[in-house]
Amino acid sequence: MSTLDTAEADGWAEPSPPRDPASPRELKGLIRDWRRGRATKNLTEVFHDAYVALIGALMIGAMLVNVVLKAQRTIAQCDSVSCLSARTVLPWAGFAAAVAVALAVSRLFGPVLASAAEGFWLLDAPISRAQLLGARLVGAVAGAFALGAALGALVSALTGSPGGEVLVWAAATGLSAAAAVAFAAAQQGVERTRLTQAIGYLFGFVGVAALFLVVAVAAEWVRLGISDDVGAEVALVLGGFSLLVLAASYLLARVRLRQIRRTRLLSGGALVSGISGAFFALDIGLARDIVVERRAVEKGHVKPQRGQGLGVQALTWREWQRLRRFPQPLVVLAATVVVPYAADALGMSVLTPVLSALALFGALIPTLGGLRVLTRTGGLARCLPFSLAQIKMASITVPAILAGVWAVLTTAAYRGFGDGAVDRSIPEASLMAVATAAAGLLAAVRWTQAKGVDFSAPMVSTQAGAFPPGLMTNIFRGFDVAILVTAPMLLGFSPVWSLLIAGIAALVLLNSMDAESVRARQAEQRQELERQRKQRDAAVAQNKQRKR
Repeated sequence: MSTLDTAEADGWAEPSPPRDPASPRELKGLIRDWRRGRATKNLTEVFHDAYVALIGALMIGAMLVNVVLKAQRTIAQCDSVSCLSARTVLPWAGFAAAVAVALAVSRLFGPVLASAAEGFWLLDAPISRAQLLGARLVGAVAGAFALGAALGALVSALTGSPGGEVLVWAAATGLSAAAAVAFAAAQQGVERTRLTQAIGYLFGFVGVAALFLVVAVAAEWVRLGISDDVGAEVALVLGGFSLLVLAASYLLARVRLRQIRRTRLLSGGALVSGISGAFFALDIGLARDIVVERRAVEKGHVKPQRGQGLGVQALTWREWQRLRRFPQPLVVLAATVVVPYAADALGMSVLTPVLSALALFGALIPTLGGLRVLTRTGGLARCLPFSLAQIKMASITVPAILAGVWAVLTTAAYRGFGDGAVDRSIPEASLMAVATAAAGLLAAVRWTQAKGVDFSAPMVSTQAGAFPPGLMTNIFRGFDVAILVTAPMLLGFSPVWSLLIAGIAALVLLNSMDAESVRARQAEQRQELERQRKQRDAAVAQNKQRKR
């Protein structure tokens, strides 16, 4: 018997030579093969879905292109001061908005992120994290460039700019958005967010200032002595500067990829998974709840403050304290004041109530956090010694005051000040401002108190499959109220009709609040009756046993 056989018989064997660790490309290929081996659709079904998606995209795209081209031809024929100022200044606002949105989204999600499965498998493997995440960085930058270019092209085309200038602004805006994402990725590598947040607020302020400049020129407060070629020249300068920032930030972000912690990568991936699930269920409110929870987790804790007031006044005071603790919604609300002025300056006086109500609707939603909590957690509302209608009215008081202030600040816009604008009296303009503010407030209330989709209810059969009732209608909640209230003003009727519709809508919402409280009390009464019936049956059974 040889020495090797003796060693194997004793349980000892010569160790195998060490193997080189797998590369990121090999691990990704393994994941791809695993997913392909568990596909749930055949090739025919995939081609059918792709065909339907392509036809839908072509139809919607054709309609959008037709609207843009028609608006471009209409605005290009206008040679007034307001139109010329919009054609020159509005692309600047689009440029600043693209950078601000790109920085805000990047700071919220990553922009480089990883899923939970990748976190406990790929990120623990002995491979280079920079090679693993390099494609993620390229995808984020490329996606930002595409979306930014689309936004820049749309804004410049709607202002009646020529084709060459539209392309220049599209490239400049796309490069700016890509540079913003690359800069945020570079800051992510060293765990810094304050600089990204400060620059995002700065560009947001620049965008609002550009809209104010459009209004100032239309009102003849400011005169811009610029030529028609200035827009293209400014776009070239901004695009060149954005390209330099993009190159420097991308190289720095690429170097810092290996420094990104796994916790930061997984938090962004979990947020994306939650929001994608909410959008899959068409529940935009749930998506916002997920974002709000993420921000609360990042903040960690706050200094507790003592409440004031008695009864429902204490709830109203708490809403005011919450707004003071998180004043960012006030910034957005202040920015929407410029919407009616800009609409009038661009010659869209007829659409001013609708656009302003929709803008106010979106701005007031973050101020209704208390109403959202009390609506989604009925047990908390039943713990308070008030009716559900009283609790909700107390939660709406602070947003109603803000809407009233917004109406006062926007009254001048409805009088008309731009070239070709209508001339209304002060009482009529005031009524239009109040009706528009009421439309935005009621729309926000309706959107906030909307219930989640009940997937346990019977499904409705459609061509796209089975849908639970309320899945599609939740998307239009709030928008229907805003359009319904502002429809009389859009059709040229008196704003008194809009106020009457707003009053009816308020009564309907209030009755729905009372109906919810009545249903809750009826459920409690049924439970109490059931409990008493069981006690009575148990007492009768006990008496029968005693008689026996």
